[in-house]
Amino acid sequence: MNKLLSLLFLVFFVFSVSVFAQSKNVELSVKKVKDNMDANGYAEFDIVIMNNVQKNIDFFVAKNFYSEKWRVTADPYLLSVDSGFSRSTRLNLQPTKFLLPGDYKIVVLVESRDKTFSKEIPFEVKIVPFGEDNIKTELIIEDKIDPRLGSSARVSLENLYNFAVNNVRVSLYSDLFSFEKNFNLKANEKRVEKFQLEFEDDVDFGEYTVNVVVMAEDKILGKDDKTVTLSPYSEVTEKIFRSNNFNKRIVITKENTGTEDTNEEVKVELSLTEKILARFNVKPDSIEKIGGKYIAMWSFTLEPGDRKDVIVTLPYGTYLLILLVVAVLTYIVTYLTKTKISLAKKVIDVTKDRDGIKGVKIILHLKNRGNKTVERIKIIDYMPRLIGSTSQDFGILRPSRVQRSLDGRTRLVWDFEGLKRGEERIVSYVAKSKLSIIGRLLLPEAVAEYQVGKRHYHKKSNRLTLLTRASKKERMS
Repeated sequence: MNKLLSLLFLVFFVFSVSVFAQSKNVELSVKKVKDNMDANGYAEFDIVIMNNVQKNIDFFVAKNFYSEKWRVTADPYLLSVDSGFSRSTRLNLQPTKFLLPGDYKIVVLVESRDKTFSKEIPFEVKIVPFGEDNIKTELIIEDKIDPRLGSSARVSLENLYNFAVNNVRVSLYSDLFSFEKNFNLKANEKRVEKFQLEFEDDVDFGEYTVNVVVMAEDKILGKDDKTVTLSPYSEVTEKIFRSNNFNKRIVITKENTGTEDTNEEVKVELSLTEKILARFNVKPDSIEKIGGKYIAMWSFTLEPGDRKDVIVTLPYGTYLLILLVVAVLTYIVTYLTKTKISLAKKVIDVTKDRDGIKGVKIILHLKNRGNKTVERIKIIDYMPRLIGSTSQDFGILRPSRVQRSLDGRTRLVWDFEGLKRGEERIVSYVAKSKLSIIGRLLLPEAVAEYQVGKRHYHKKSNRLTLLTRASKKERMS
């Protein structure tokens, strides 16, 4: 038994000497790459291992590192270092939760695979603020406050940490009030806290500084302040009157019943038609088109006790009356100048041979479309050259005269004593040609001459154009 204990003691002694000898022959050095960082960043160090032992050794760096606040990684985390050589690894240190700015110490273990070497290395890093605020803070409050009405203050917060911040305390205070709220902020959360401000009736007018402070773990993470003025109040009453009469009116009245000057603005929305028709008692400062509508705007200053009336008149009735008068006058003029007689010229029959047209039957339709009797009516029509008629070629109403004009055309004239309202006459005749007409046959317009009262008028009919070529069937027959 004593021999066994002696043997174990000898082995332990030899092992201890060996470890001590190897630890003396392994050199570690640390090179700082970056030791200052913000709470969302990281620190870096280079660890150099020099192996002076007479054998190759594998080393683990931060193999089993654990911390609630830090993540430590080595790249590479396993170094195989040959005897007489050195190797390095890059160590990365990064927070895993919200940490206040300050100095921190992290211990990292370097050990050999065969357990013959083991050493803890301390690293010191510094977390610096993001800027003025770690929680971006902005106080939003009116520059001028009417103490009778009170006001509201808003605090805009943005968590710049990539981690949640618990138990955040926001304090809003001045010489007149003090408020406090507590809550948690999620990672990178944005939020707005609102505070309602009320003042005593006998509060003194003047300037006051309003402060906001954001704290966590008794350290200030953000702050802001604004100067506000409690001033004599301004009070403006506004009345709007709209009439629904034929001529529409919009009356906007503003009156300053407060104790200081006030800058006011009046806006009236108009359609395109209203913009064209509108009349103003005070010319607008501007008229702008916004979203399909026209906005007329007035800007002015009201002193205490002043009153301003803006009147917009839309004279629909006046313009409608003008349009009605114009329409009536147009109708009267149209009625007075309306053509009293209509004259239409038609071809109702065409006689052809194998070469072309030999004759056509024409009717002239005359009608009194006016409201009075038309007197002394005369219808005049012309037949082209080489075309004529005989007495047998006329209908019941024979022409009063058949004449030959200087250019060789035949002039036909029918005379009527008059036509009553709505009365009509139809005359007809047959125009013949000794030769077949090939090509186009142009029949000129007829003319009706008549008298209404002492005034003389004339009305032309339509012209006619006939294709005088015989059909293919007629040419082959």
